[in-house]
Amino acid sequence: MNRKQRRKMASQARKSGNDELDAKLELFSKMNNNCLVCNDKLDKTDMKMLSEWFVIVREAESKVNLYCPDCWSKAIKAIETLEELSTDEKIK
Repeated sequence: MNRKQRRKMASQARKSGNDELDAKLELFSKMNNNCLVCNDKLDKTDMKMLSEWFVIVREAESKVNLYCPDCWSKAIKAIETLEELSTDEKIK
């Protein structure tokens, strides 16, 4: 989302009094430009990169985490391994 679109959304939110949209825009401004794990830089002008990276929003904590595809796949594999180990232990 570019600056012009963000300003337009913010303007619409102010006009309509939409608190939910204001909160989402505020969270968007808190997003880093680097992967949380490996600190790899996100190029916001590269559409391919934007479509591949993962943004995790934790509204309760007011945090926005950004993950590159490599770190995301490693995390998924680690979770799957832990689930397999826990199911193996339950069977025994």
